[in-house]
Amino acid sequence: MKMYSKILVPLDGGELSERAIQQAEVIGQATKAEVILFQVVQNPIRTVPIAAGQKEETKAMKEAADKAGTYLEKVASPLKAKGIKVRCETEVGEPTPHILGKAHKEDVDLIVMSTHFEGELHKLVTGSIAEKVLLRTKRPVLLVKPEKVAIAHHVDEQESVGR
Repeated sequence: MKMYSKILVPLDGGELSERAIQQAEVIGQATKAEVILFQVVQNPIRTVPIAAGQKEETKAMKEAADKAGTYLEKVASPLKAKGIKVRCETEVGEPTPHILGKAHKEDVDLIVMSTHFEGELHKLVTGSIAEKVLLRTKRPVLLVKPEKVAIAHHVDEQESVGR
């Protein structure tokens, strides 16, 4: 097994993305790697009226970043309790370039993230962040699938073994 020293775990604040934490925990414990929990906060200006101005936009971004930081510390707590070295970081912007930039800047050995399988039409129009990260990095990426999808594929794998 390749020894990992840094594992990047991009999270979006949702339960689906948290499935990646379990995999990072197992690998982090086995290799004594540092786990970097990372959330990119998208500009919340879409929810602030245009007339509100720069001051309100800055306030909204700070609140969103603070909320993300609190969230990351909460999900980091069980890992820290198990003796895993964990660091929490947030940035503001578009997720894909910030995830790729963080992976490069930190020189991580592995990126662990979950897929959401939001539907083919959504994926066709926007592409998934996980897919973009996977295709744009040379680093190993571990994608964690939703349980329902994993169960459906597991059945298919068992059926194909018997053929």
